[in-house]
Amino acid sequence: MLTSALSLFLLRELPFARFNFPRWQAWAALIVIGLLVGLDPSMRAGTPEMPGMPLPVALVFGVAMLLVGFLVILAFLKWWMKRGGRWDGQGDLFNLVAASGLVADGLGAGLIALGVPPLFTLPLWLYSVWVGGNALSGAIPKASLGYSIAGIVLSLIPAMLAIAVIGGVFSMLMAMTGLVPTAP
Repeated sequence: MLTSALSLFLLRELPFARFNFPRWQAWAALIVIGLLVGLDPSMRAGTPEMPGMPLPVALVFGVAMLLVGFLVILAFLKWWMKRGGRWDGQGDLFNLVAASGLVADGLGAGLIALGVPPLFTLPLWLYSVWVGGNALSGAIPKASLGYSIAGIVLSLIPAMLAIAVIGGVFSMLMAMTGLVPTAP
C-alpha cells in the first residue's frame, strides 16, 4: 500500500490492480490519520464557550471524524464515478481512495498535530484533492481529471455535514458523562 500511496502522491497514474492489497492496510492507514487528527492541539485547548477534550477523547473523536468523513466520501464517489457509465464498479475504490489520501492527508494532519497553523497546511490539503482526482482518473479511464476532482470536492459537502453531526454527538456525550465541564 505504501508504494502505491507514494506513487499517487507523486501524481503517477496507477491501474486498479495496484490497489488489490489487503483491506486491513487501508483501515490501518485511515486510523493512523485519524489519530493524527486527534492530536490537533486546538481540539484539546478549548475556548471559553467550548472546553477542550481530554487526549483519549480527542483521539477517539479524530478517528471517528475521519472514518465517517471517509465513508461518506467513498459512498458519494461510488455513485459519482458510475454516472454516465464512467466506471463499471470493478476495482477496489475503498483501497484506491484510502491510498490516495495517505501521504498528503497524513502529512497535513501530522503537521497540524505538531502545531503548524492550519492555514499553512492548506496547500497540502488542496494538493490532496488533486492527488485523489488524479488517482481516480488514472484508474478509471473514462473519468477525466476535472470530473474526478469535482466528485471529490462535491463529496466534501455531505462529509462535512456528517462530521458536524459527529461533533455534536461527541459534545453531548462529553457533557452528559462529565468528561468536560459544561459552559455556564
